Amino acid sequence: MMGLRVHLVGICGSGMSALAMWYSSRGFTVSGCDRSPGDNMRELERASVTVLKGHDVSHAADCDLLVYSAAVPSDHPEVVAAREAGVRVLRRSEALAELANGTRLLAVAGAHGKTTTTAMTGWILQEAGLDPTVMLGGYVTPWDGNFRNGSTISVVEADEYDRTFLRLRPVSAAVTNFALDHLECYGSPEALSMAFGIFLEMTRPGGTVIVPRKSRDLGHWAERIGRHLVTTGPGGDFECSSLGPSGWGVEYTVSGVSGRLPVPGEHNLRNAETAIALAGTMGVNTEVSVEALSSFPGVARRLENIGSSGGSLLLSDYAHHPDEIRAALKAVKNTLPGNLGVVFQPHLYSRTAAQAEEMGLALLAADWSAVLPIYPAREEPLPGVTGSLVSDACRRAGGDSEYFDRDDLRELLFRRSADVVVFMGAGSIDGMARRLAGESR
Repeated sequence: MMGLRVHLVGICGSGMSALAMWYSSRGFTVSGCDRSPGDNMRELERASVTVLKGHDVSHAADCDLLVYSAAVPSDHPEVVAAREAGVRVLRRSEALAELANGTRLLAVAGAHGKTTTTAMTGWILQEAGLDPTVMLGGYVTPWDGNFRNGSTISVVEADEYDRTFLRLRPVSAAVTNFALDHLECYGSPEALSMAFGIFLEMTRPGGTVIVPRKSRDLGHWAERIGRHLVTTGPGGDFECSSLGPSGWGVEYTVSGVSGRLPVPGEHNLRNAETAIALAGTMGVNTEVSVEALSSFPGVARRLENIGSSGGSLLLSDYAHHPDEIRAALKAVKNTLPGNLGVVFQPHLYSRTAAQAEEMGLALLAADWSAVLPIYPAREEPLPGVTGSLVSDACRRAGGDSEYFDRDDLRELLFRRSADVVVFMGAGSIDGMARRLAGESR
């Protein structure tokens, strides 16, 4: 691979930046461009990746491979220019499959918890001395980014968006949970469920599939064709049972082994049991996994403490689906005392249109909530769809919620006191919260 040049269009997205670093670790000369270079610039530069601001057809010149993200249309000028020049062109999902399928791949899919479970699995394998390559959608401080360069054992976050996970051929595959999301890609709940089943069927012969016991049917066809089926959660083969909160964490027991997980919430126990089961397919026993997880550093933007303002502890969380909102807020309420406020930024017009009512109900777990305008990401606005749909739903259910369409969060927190404020969403809200925390120091 040495000397071959790959160029990534949309390089600063979390999935694309990790892909760029994987290419760099394989000896490629790597460049990329993005209209909005982000916080991962430092990691990319450390990996000797050249990042160009903005897009230009000249970027496609002299490269051997051009990779473009799911957010970039196939008729993008750089993509078209590359094809016309005879350059090999791949979607991100295709490029990931080429890199990952040449390894002993462990793939983690699911509606929620993919990033944390991928990080936990990689952390266990690291602490067990197996030196994994890990690619995920979040920042892990000891790895200084969202990619860990290691051996030919790899752990990859397998996203259902854009049908990415259907291109992977893992030796072991896990589904953390199943919920209705990304129906803009699949069209119906039945098609989404079928896609998860196909993902598990793609596990290599002799491999293992891991599913929640309550969603056991997802692994039905994989089991029919000879894959080993393992279940997690209450009543499953691996169940992390809570023994109660322990500081900013939780004591638990699994398969007769007791330990402490240094991140809070029942949802993280579900993530941990999946990671323990997945690591077990690489020969790591439960005792070693539990010990490894006792030092798990967590993932950025997963109930991350980012500072304080006006006497309020500020947390940042990536939750943007109703189930994630409920799980995160329950973890905070069970772990930290005092009044809890939430500043929530809905993600995508299509998701908000479909789930505004459930989002509003999920916010009832907080003492008050403020809902910001929708972060559009890759979508155009939909008539009548705004963040007020979420706050209205919360108020109809008896909650204290407002639609806050301004950017002065200091003014909001001045009016809305709380012991803990969670800034929640998958868009720009994290940067807004960090600026607020930085200004308050």
